[in-house]
Amino acid sequence: MSIVLTVMVAVRVWNWIGPSWAQPITGPLAAASLVLLTGLRPAFHTGFGYALSAVLVITVGYALALLIPPARRALAARRFRTPWRTALVEIPLATVTFEEVAFRGVLWTLIDAEHGRVWATAVTAVLFGLWHVSPDPDTRAQLGTVAFTTFAGVVLGLLRDVSGGVLAPFALHWAANGLGVLASTAARRSSSDS
Repeated sequence: MSIVLTVMVAVRVWNWIGPSWAQPITGPLAAASLVLLTGLRPAFHTGFGYALSAVLVITVGYALALLIPPARRALAARRFRTPWRTALVEIPLATVTFEEVAFRGVLWTLIDAEHGRVWATAVTAVLFGLWHVSPDPDTRAQLGTVAFTTFAGVVLGLLRDVSGGVLAPFALHWAANGLGVLASTAARRSSSDS
């Protein structure tokens, strides 16, 4: 397990200091290195129904948010220079692939084998929350981010457990982030058209 955590820390540091153009390459390579180092093969072939349902729930959530003026304004607050590239390339490759293979694939499986799925879900959720600490000096924002991503880690871990693999958490994670970028872009366009 220590080699897994070492690779994860190295990737996180690289995310902060490395060039942004390299991140979509780093994510899949680092995920593959974890698989090779541990010999664990995260299951991407199970949980298709859960994956589809997760994407559908997030899609409906963003569609409803776009209909509610305060939610639409909150979504419009974020700006993305290349929203389609961000949603379809950068998020799945630079973020979701590594995080899901690392947290819900390799780490969850290792902890589950030793301590069971409740511990696997709890520990990976807390580590996922801490993963999102950044160099930003705003402590209040940091605490909110860690709390939210820890909760997200619980949801993703439960989804990993019930679906039997990482496809469903991958789909939910991508939908929340990638469709969020597209919803934000749509909100900005609708506010500039009015």
